[in-house]
Amino acid sequence: MSSKTRGIIFASIAAGLVVTALIFGFVGKPPMLGWVGFGIVSMIVLGLGAVATLAVPRMRVSASEPAVALDQDGRLLVIADAYCSEAALCDEILARLDDAVAVHLVVPVRVSHIHFLANDDSDEGRDAEQSTLISVGLLQRRGVSATGSVGTDKPLESMTDALGSFPATHVLLAIPPEEESYWLERELLAKARALTAVAITQVVVKVKESPSTSA
Repeated sequence: MSSKTRGIIFASIAAGLVVTALIFGFVGKPPMLGWVGFGIVSMIVLGLGAVATLAVPRMRVSASEPAVALDQDGRLLVIADAYCSEAALCDEILARLDDAVAVHLVVPVRVSHIHFLANDDSDEGRDAEQSTLISVGLLQRRGVSATGSVGTDKPLESMTDALGSFPATHVLLAIPPEEESYWLERELLAKARALTAVAITQVVVKVKESPSTSA
């Protein structure tokens, strides 16, 4: 959704509130407490409008046309949470490699609710990039033809974007345990399967150790 469209929506909401205020004031003639209540309701309406114009378009995912390989070789696409331990993730990928001749790893940017609305994900982007580099390096050192990239802040969009350029025959979703799960990963497997005919499986990977826990 463009900024112009957002502006139109906000202007429409504001105009509606102004009209409501005029009717409320001239017809109802409320006391001061009534105006306070109206102000609170107005703030809530504007807040909900902000959430809707920012969050809804970013949560919408459209399935793109998948890339098609010129051979019959298997290829594994991995969508992995940035919290997953790189070593554990590498083990899970190797265990499911089967006949795949190539692996492409995508680590979506993991953002909080606040950053999701504010479009501020620079720090999280660096975390995803570091996780990608480490994981791809581990796979390559173990003889796997592996590439990697950082995805968007939407796991499903990251998957469909990757399928548009990488002709995967199988998709592996790697997520952390439930207590560390990302809020956009809820019911991820079912939603992912609804977007593509490519076979998809999901695995839970332990989270990476923080400096405090590894010491």
